Amino acid sequence: MGVWVALAGMTTRTTPRPRKPEVQPQPPRLPSQPRQLFRPHEAQYVQNLVSEQIAAIRDGVIGGMVEAVNEQLDRLFDETDKFLRRELDGSSAKLEAALADIRAAKAEMREEIRKELRTEMRSEIADRMALIKQPADGAPGPAGPPGKLDIVKNHIKGQVYYQRDLVIAGDGALYQAERDTAATPPDADRRCITRAGRDGKDALNFRIEGTYDPAATYRRLSIVTLNGSSFVARQDDPGVCPGDGWQLFASAGKRGQQGPKGERGERGLMGPLAIVPRIVSSGIDAGYNLNLVYTDGSTDTIPLRAAFEQFFSETST
Repeated sequence: MGVWVALAGMTTRTTPRPRKPEVQPQPPRLPSQPRQLFRPHEAQYVQNLVSEQIAAIRDGVIGGMVEAVNEQLDRLFDETDKFLRRELDGSSAKLEAALADIRAAKAEMREEIRKELRTEMRSEIADRMALIKQPADGAPGPAGPPGKLDIVKNHIKGQVYYQRDLVIAGDGALYQAERDTAATPPDADRRCITRAGRDGKDALNFRIEGTYDPAATYRRLSIVTLNGSSFVARQDDPGVCPGDGWQLFASAGKRGQQGPKGERGERGLMGPLAIVPRIVSSGIDAGYNLNLVYTDGSTDTIPLRAAFEQFFSETST
């Protein structure tokens, strides 16, 4: 309270310096209806760019206003400091206390002014930003004339060709005229667009040769089978298979497990009656063989010598 009384007394005794006219900061002028020049994906970029510029301007304006206010406060408190030192020269304790109060009041006033300026600027900028509309595409323009492709022609010797004409020369290359010309390509008046390709060689492909034969002649990529596996030749005259000149192509698989037993099938139809031949004659020859003759003309021979020998052997003992 004593500080503000002293300040009041100072203002009645001293002649304040003339104050500079304060310039009120003007927010940036923004178009209320921007031209519709952007695509939707560009509109957000423009909006962000405008926001960044406005934020930079706002910070600059607030900084300038705060500096102007700080200059006025510094001038005011310097005069107050001189006044108090003159009036309270006899009491250093009171002087220091008064100066401490002045410093605290000075810091508090600066912070309050800064907050008020920021609040007012944000409010003003928000009102201005609300007037900005999002850019949008305009109406489509009229359709243009249909495009034309240059026609490629075979070059005729002595004929005049005009700029941008495309011709195929005798070397098989494609040329485009850079100016009107009757020269034969390749020449300085044309640019080579594509050159003719060269004839390639027949590609080497796999050739199936069947089962490997040691006496046969094989070339690179010949395929042979051996013991259930297949091999492909790495080079011409690959040598004995298998060997360094051969690459295993497919290995023979192992025998799989036996599958489950299938269901019993249906009983078949009854067949015709079997005709069983009968024995019409029989006899034992000198070799102790029993010879049988059947009604159908077939015969059977049953050796009996071993049986007779065993019989006589057992009965003679």
